[in-house]
Amino acid sequence: MPTPLPNFEEAEIVLPGGRALPAALEPRLNTYYIHNGDVRLRVMLATAVTDTPRGSIIFSPGRTEFIEKYFETTTDLIQRGFNVLMVDPRGQGLSDRITEDPLKSYIPNFQVYADDLAFAAEEFAPLLPKPHIAMGHSMGGTIVLQSILSGALTPDTVICSAPMLGLFDLETPLLRAMIVMFSKLGLAKKNLPFQRQRSGMPIPFQGNKLTSDKDRYRSWAAYFQSTPRLRVGQPTYGWIRAALASMAYVNRNADNLKIPGLMLGAGADPIVDPASVEKFAKAAGCEYAVVPGALHELFLERDPLRDEAFGQMDAFLDSQKI
Repeated sequence: MPTPLPNFEEAEIVLPGGRALPAALEPRLNTYYIHNGDVRLRVMLATAVTDTPRGSIIFSPGRTEFIEKYFETTTDLIQRGFNVLMVDPRGQGLSDRITEDPLKSYIPNFQVYADDLAFAAEEFAPLLPKPHIAMGHSMGGTIVLQSILSGALTPDTVICSAPMLGLFDLETPLLRAMIVMFSKLGLAKKNLPFQRQRSGMPIPFQGNKLTSDKDRYRSWAAYFQSTPRLRVGQPTYGWIRAALASMAYVNRNADNLKIPGLMLGAGADPIVDPASVEKFAKAAGCEYAVVPGALHELFLERDPLRDEAFGQMDAFLDSQKI
């Protein structure tokens, strides 16, 4: 007899312009609200298209991201035989915002994100058959790695897409010192200046740093354009300070990972330095693969690039007999 669905409050799903859920996903997807302390988190559980799942993927999205952005990717994963658990990070999606201004991108430290992810995994544990694969994109990759290295989450393996382990333009000693100083001077919740993204609205496709796929970019952008509650503004000094501290912690403790992993780099990434991903993989004893020509969002890229990323994942999972 299948395990019954949990008795949590059901959460809404955003579908801009009346778009439909992917056909394979629609009967297998549920969203819920759970409470970690006084913060309400929105969680998605999608079940594999098989009665005998290969395992479960515990997924953490990147900065500004939300569950709906990954419906296509979730469909790919359940069709590969996995249950998928995903959490809107606090301050994003339809999880609670944690500052008075709902657009603020702020967190005191990334361990808060890591603990939320681990809490959700524990709440849904009866519906997450093993082995467990922790998976994250960009900021989510850093969160996943911090959750493992801190002991909050204990998966069997880990896969990260363009994990935020080294940022272009934001890690010079001078800029780091300025960010720390401004945060300590009480400006932690002030937005970082000179950012193209304003008021949580996406910039035009031309010149974006995320993907070369116009249709996927426009599909993603439609969520922010239609649903103000999903919007997140530019990072604050406090968020950048927390991100730099988390990256330093993860990189410093790479050799403590102790589980198999795959780190995927985007070859033309203008946000995360692929060399930082390769360096971490080497130090952690993980496999490293790069998708040449891909911008930052491997799961939103053009089909040939996206297929290459999934091909690397499939080969890795096969090598682990998962």
